[in-house]
Amino acid sequence: MSTLGKVCLVLTLLLLLLAVLPIPGVWGGWTPKLLVLHSQWAEKFRDGKAKAIEAELSHDKARQEESKAEADVESLMIGWDRVWTIPARGPETPADAATISKSNGRLQLTNLGTADGLVSRQVQADDGSQKMMSPVIHAFYGGPEGFTYVGEFTAEDITNSTANLVPAHSNIFQEANSWPVNSTWRLRALIPPASRLTIDDLYAHRRRTSELTAQTTANIKRQQQLLAAAEEAHDVRRGELLGNPNREAVPTRPEVTEGLLAVIEQLEEERNQLLLDIDSLRRSIQAAVSDQQNTIDELNQKMKLLPGADSVTFSNVNETAAAQ
Repeated sequence: MSTLGKVCLVLTLLLLLLAVLPIPGVWGGWTPKLLVLHSQWAEKFRDGKAKAIEAELSHDKARQEESKAEADVESLMIGWDRVWTIPARGPETPADAATISKSNGRLQLTNLGTADGLVSRQVQADDGSQKMMSPVIHAFYGGPEGFTYVGEFTAEDITNSTANLVPAHSNIFQEANSWPVNSTWRLRALIPPASRLTIDDLYAHRRRTSELTAQTTANIKRQQQLLAAAEEAHDVRRGELLGNPNREAVPTRPEVTEGLLAVIEQLEEERNQLLLDIDSLRRSIQAAVSDQQNTIDELNQKMKLLPGADSVTFSNVNETAAAQ
């Protein structure tokens, strides 16, 4: 039993003893106020004990949550390995602080190199030979509100205090202009495997999307070329049909400038006019033949009135003259 419990127990026993013993005084006989006081202290003791038990339970629960949080933090930190922090530039930034700058899609580091642990490591190749492997760096930029993942880089030209970070994926170059160099940067040598798989899947998806975009762009360009050729052929054919005043005139080929339709319409009009002229001429010939026949009939009638010309007609005379 704790010391507080022992003190409370002694006080409780004293109060009970005082409650049962007769105490002379202004109250006379038994002291009911002591009983009331005892009851109040008993209630406070009971409430305090319940709160103490509740506080112990809350404390145990908080310790469990703290242990779980520490384990989560440790598990996360294990997957990130080494971390280099590049502070944002400002008047209070130390002169020897690490800085970062952009150059042709690369990141140039100053005051950060082999002296800070950014070194190549020796690995064994598949053929058993030993070779040096450049460190792989995962870059982030941001601030108190959070960090943005830039991409994966390979550290090259590493010296004691400088290095160049070359993008490991070609599509990172497209985003180089949006990188804010005057910001807090974090360079990490390793990321957790689950995150690495997600990032690799995203890069593969972006690469496929870029390839499909390039194919679509090439297809659109080819279709535009075909469309331009079709429109040019359409214009040529339209000029042949409707005419093209801009073309050089050909004396024997009016359709070159006037158009095939216009020339056909003109020829049809000329043909129709020629048919009308032929019909008019035919009618004139028929009328002339009819007048000639009437004249011959009239002459035959008059020839019959001549003496000795009963069997001779104008047509016979014409035939005799033709025979002679």
